[in-house]
Amino acid sequence: MIKDLQYVKNRQKEFLEHLKDTKGYFYQECNFNVPYWLILALQTELSEIANAKKVHKWWDDEAVDEKHVLEECSDFLAHLGNLANFLNVDMIINTEDIQVTAVEVTFNRLAYQITTLTMSKRFGRITFKTILGLFVELIYSLGFNFDDLQEAYNSKIEKNYIRFK
Repeated sequence: MIKDLQYVKNRQKEFLEHLKDTKGYFYQECNFNVPYWLILALQTELSEIANAKKVHKWWDDEAVDEKHVLEECSDFLAHLGNLANFLNVDMIINTEDIQVTAVEVTFNRLAYQITTLTMSKRFGRITFKTILGLFVELIYSLGFNFDDLQEAYNSKIEKNYIRFK
């Protein structure tokens, strides 16, 4: 099944324009390589998903707030949209190729791929497809689906527009 996440890419582009127009915030760009701030943002959001899901906290008996986990996933998705805009790539993926593995494995594979984004834009475009596939795998392994993710993303972007009036 083909999943089209282009709406994220488009909404992120619009939101960054909104930030520029309303607050004077300019998107920090780099001409040749993926900006380190964007790599760090992806790493941070991935860690926030792991922390919210308590993947590494095997001793923690408290219930996981699944809504919070999904919100963190939508934050990661937003930065993927920023990365797609920077690299000028589409956010479309064939989910038939996705095999769900242990969530810890997916987190570590994603973390590694994000770290390798420091190469050229050309290499980044190849890596982006891998990251997008791993993110889809992560969404499924966390027990969510694309409808959940889209709803969480739309809710979060609306909050961001209100926050940055």
